[in-house]
Amino acid sequence: MPVHDREKLGELLQRIGLLSDDQLDDALAQQSMHGGRLGEILVRELLLSEEHLAKALAEQKNLRQVDLASIEIDRNAASLLPIGMARLREVIPIGFREGKLVLAMSNPLDIEAIDETQLRTGHKVEPVVAAASQVRFAIDKYLVASNALEELGRRSLGVASDVLDEDMVEGDVPVVRIVNQILRGAVRDGASDVHVEPGEHETRVRYRIDGVLQDIAGIPKASHPAVTARIKVLADMDITEHRRPLDGRVTLRVDGMKVDVRVTTYPTRHGEGLVMRVLRADDSVRAIDEIGLLPSTRDAIDRMLARPHGAILASGPTGCGKTTTVYSIMQMLNSPERKIITIEDPVEYEVNGITQIPVNNKAGLTFAVGLRTILRSDPDIVMVGEVRDPETATIAVRAALTGHLVLSTLHANDAPSTLTRLAELGVEPYLSSSALLGAIAQRLVRRLCHKCRRPQVIDIAELIALGYTSDEAYKVRPFQPVGCDACRGTGYRGRIGIYEVMEMNEELTRLRLEHAATERIRDAAIRSGMRSLRRDGLDKVASGITSIAEIMRVAV
Repeated sequence: MPVHDREKLGELLQRIGLLSDDQLDDALAQQSMHGGRLGEILVRELLLSEEHLAKALAEQKNLRQVDLASIEIDRNAASLLPIGMARLREVIPIGFREGKLVLAMSNPLDIEAIDETQLRTGHKVEPVVAAASQVRFAIDKYLVASNALEELGRRSLGVASDVLDEDMVEGDVPVVRIVNQILRGAVRDGASDVHVEPGEHETRVRYRIDGVLQDIAGIPKASHPAVTARIKVLADMDITEHRRPLDGRVTLRVDGMKVDVRVTTYPTRHGEGLVMRVLRADDSVRAIDEIGLLPSTRDAIDRMLARPHGAILASGPTGCGKTTTVYSIMQMLNSPERKIITIEDPVEYEVNGITQIPVNNKAGLTFAVGLRTILRSDPDIVMVGEVRDPETATIAVRAALTGHLVLSTLHANDAPSTLTRLAELGVEPYLSSSALLGAIAQRLVRRLCHKCRRPQVIDIAELIALGYTSDEAYKVRPFQPVGCDACRGTGYRGRIGIYEVMEMNEELTRLRLEHAATERIRDAAIRSGMRSLRRDGLDKVASGITSIAEIMRVAV
């Protein structure tokens, strides 16, 4: 880089307030002694973030800056450059714009990289600036994965679907690379589940992101046995068993993050399918004010928690955020004056100040056994990861009657159905009605992307039919998803909970003792002030947080 270009960059960083005179002098002195680019020195010495450097370089060269972490990269464009050149120059093509190949660069002053890209691809180049770490990440995600798939496909040609070479499982670099890339991509993209689905012609890989499945890649059919076996080896599963479902688990570190992966296999017509649940052990517990509770819902939960003992159950289908809600409550209650003990399968968050016990069925440590042990250990608050059998349900309810606050999760469609579900598990009505403080039912809906959402024109009569009052229907202005680079074209970014909280009272207790139908319990709960899942969702639509389509998807 010519000296005047370096000086201009320094002056620019000073002008926009990112660098002091002394810092620039020190960096220039290091550059004079050891060489290297000024920007790299500033980042290395922690005087400047990569994002700020990218912003300054973009302004210096009058180029666009892009956030590669928030846009969808065109895989066809990315594949136009070989991995070696992309790594050497820290560049990656990300798409086409007005007939030009858009090239993301960490160093837009690298004219040779632009010239070489134009020569190799035959396209005129529009350079844009991105943080160096983002460019390296994109190379790993889009170029390394594509190259591994191609190489894996070539090496697998002629391998029958029911034949597996042991050397291929342990030593074949493309197999290891593609499995690593699948898991790394799942963690980086925030996927909760990875589905590996064999088909007639290829194996489809899909991530569940924000509750919705998205196609990620296709694996050649001949390569499926090797990829499946590699995953089963990691999860300590029997690679010779293909005819019955298997369960396994593996703990990995991905980009420095501890990740627990639960693996389930199942036989299909075209081979073994797999589902991998991705649990990030390093994730922090969300504060209760961050999970989407409206003031009236939060007040109801606070009233229940003010009681000295009893049970609070979070209900809903798998993946609806029940455990997150229970952890948020525990975090709020976590203090030196309280002893909180949990029994979980697995421990999803590690929290200081809370004693957490993982279930170990092989060793005989079940939920019921662990819960009995906990009750002999002088707890104030007990959390049971899931009430899934009659024995655990009965012990948990009795614990709530003997001076403990019990938190747990349960599979039930809504809050009133929690009482019915307890009865199905063998808990007598007089016990559940006395022990239960209340139930929290929930679902997760996707948040609208605020960069691209737009107002939705909808008839007043339709809004009233959805559940709004006449006055509300004339005032509410819902938004709808559009799709942009920031949300990968989905129109949504992240998720938030919608809730219904049923507090037990005299009327609900009486109905429970009478074995009343769930519909009667629901009507009584609403009369007592319970807001339904749909009502909570409609209020979030009115606030511009989510869309009508999302509420209809999860809370009809």
